[in-house]
Amino acid sequence: MTIESTIKLLIADDHKVVLDGLVALLQEEPAFSIVATAYNGRQVLDLIRRDSYDICLLDINMPELDGIETARLIREERPEVKVIILTTYGEREIINRLLQIGVDGYLLKNSTRQELVSAIKKVAGNGYYFSDEVQASILNDYALTDRPIKKEGGDKVTLTQREIEILELLSRELTNEEIAVRLNISYRTVETHRKNMMHKTGASNLAGLVRYAYTKGLLK
Repeated sequence: MTIESTIKLLIADDHKVVLDGLVALLQEEPAFSIVATAYNGRQVLDLIRRDSYDICLLDINMPELDGIETARLIREERPEVKVIILTTYGEREIINRLLQIGVDGYLLKNSTRQELVSAIKKVAGNGYYFSDEVQASILNDYALTDRPIKKEGGDKVTLTQREIEILELLSRELTNEEIAVRLNISYRTVETHRKNMMHKTGASNLAGLVRYAYTKGLLK
């Protein structure tokens, strides 16, 4: 989808006051269409099986099926649906689990309306968004790892200068479209480089690529 079209949202939180507050906050944004809300993960899965959504905004601590398992199942059943975690939990272990699942965004509930709106638009444009607190946790975790990332076969991985250039822009939250304009190359070329990097490193998401780059000293 493009940012110009209406972004269809599914919002899930088990606290009605919080859920109502998010709806009131986001429905003021003309680019958003709040198609449905849910109070638990079971409801989320039922909804995405019946209707189409661009982004699912998920809390972690929900009854019946928590946000972590819900995110994993969304990735399996409806990978085209983007997932943004909006929660009070900023623990490194939880963040890492969700990054491994491949969520597209992670914000804490102390985020401002402006940041939340920006995050949704960034993710809708095929980008990623992680709040400052979450990024700090990610980079701190990577800084503790001094071993080079290797593929399953044990071979060391190297990136080309162009791949490093693209990865640096990805780490700054630029979308493929923005990178293509910045480097004066096609969107298809950016996507090809991105897929090549994922294949080389064995990473399943952007966080894995960033981890490789930081442990190898390719990003500062």
